[in-house]
This record gives sequence, C-alpha cells and structure tokens, in this order.
Amino acid sequence: MRIVSYNILDGGVGRADPLAEIIIAQHPDIVALVEADDCEIVDRIAKRLNMDSIIAMGQKHAAAVLSHWPIVQSINHAALRGGPQSLLEVLVQEPGGREWIIGTMHLHPYAFEADEAEREREIVNVLEIFEPHRRASRPHLLVGDFNSNSPIQQIDPDKVQPKTRQAWFENGNRIPRRAVQKILDAGYLDTLAVARPEIAAIDGSFTTQFPGQQVDYIFAFGLQPSQVKKAWIEHDRLAKYASDHFPIAAEIVC
Repeated sequence: MRIVSYNILDGGVGRADPLAEIIIAQHPDIVALVEADDCEIVDRIAKRLNMDSIIAMGQKHAAAVLSHWPIVQSINHAALRGGPQSLLEVLVQEPGGREWIIGTMHLHPYAFEADEAEREREIVNVLEIFEPHRRASRPHLLVGDFNSNSPIQQIDPDKVQPKTRQAWFENGNRIPRRAVQKILDAGYLDTLAVARPEIAAIDGSFTTQFPGQQVDYIFAFGLQPSQVKKAWIEHDRLAKYASDHFPIAAEIVC
C-alpha cells in the first residue's frame, strides 16, 4: 500500500491540476489531504486519480481521504469532540479484504513554546481516540500536518521561515519536540525515520520556500519496521509552487 499525505494550502484553490499531477507521480493507493477546504477541488483531484473521497470539516480547516479502494467507514472526530484543527478517521478495505485504519489530522501551528504546549494537549486527545486500536493491537496510521518537529531532526535556523527563526531565538535557540515524542512514546513508528533515517534527520517538508523543517508525518502502529518498504518527501519542482508544504509518502507491505 502506498500512501501520500499532503497539506494543499487553503483548499488548493487554483492549483487542483498541479496538485493532482504531483500526487499521481507518487502512484498512491490512498491520499490524505490537509486544508482540503474546497469540496470542488477535492472532487476534481479525486476524479483525476480515479479515487473515492470523503471530506470532514474541522474547526478551521478540513481533512480529506481519497482512495482507490472503498472507504467503508469514517468518523469526523474534530466535529465530535474538538481537539486538533481537523481529525478524520477512515476505514479502507482492499478488494482482498485487508483493512487500513487511517487518522488524518492537522495540529496547531507555529513553533513557540505555547504552541507546542497546545499541540501536546491535542496529541493527548488523539492518543485517547486511537487507544482502542492500540489496545486491540490493530495496525493503523496517523498522518497529516503535525506542525511539530521530530527529536532526530537537525534544524538550522538559517534555513527555516522567518517566523520559525524568531521562535527559535525566543525559545532559547531551540525548537520544542515534545508533541512528536509523545506519539513515538505511544509505540508509533515514524515511517520516514524507519526507512530513511539519514533523510529524516535533515530533510524538510515545510515550507516549500524555506524547507528547514519536517512537520508532516506518516506514523504507523502495529507494524514491524521491515514492513515500511519506502518513505520519502517529494521535492519535485512543481511541488515547490503547488503548496507551502511538500507531500510525504510511504510504501508499506503486509
């Protein structure tokens, strides 16, 4: 199964075709979209990919999942209990019967300490929602724009956007990493760090103009590291201008 996670920036208005071209080039089976605020854009991308789609409005932005396989169940957790800006859980079923549980989310932005504290609260909520899956040892993925940095990332303040650089200095020459650490501590694998640790340490998904941070992730629970066959951040030239985030992708075998 190949999955792409992509923050398409304010609904992707005026950029549906380049966004679709970028996604098509990854050959995905499932696509998770963040800031998928425009239903017509999502529908246009889905038709280009020949995929089913579902959209869930959150507190500020929407999340969407597109799939070549049937989406048999969905829950808009952001609408039910708040928490992250958006949080859509779907159950996708392959023709052979194998099921994939995917949570697509968008967490609070910015890199100041107060922002990381807000993300920590959101992550507690997310982990509570997906706790039944962990208790039952059901494999599942948490994907999207987490707006937070991994403990293994080497951040150069000269390569990040100006607002993040300001936060770096105000935080005492550092960027907080606690939110992602909570996810790792709960037993999730960072697929990029598993498949390409050398890339995960230095590569960036945000912003496309100042790509000094990775804030987009595909986390996996209940899978062995050997099942993460590939993972990557797509830095195609078209992707540099289609959104303010680069898409992140993974290939998982079972």
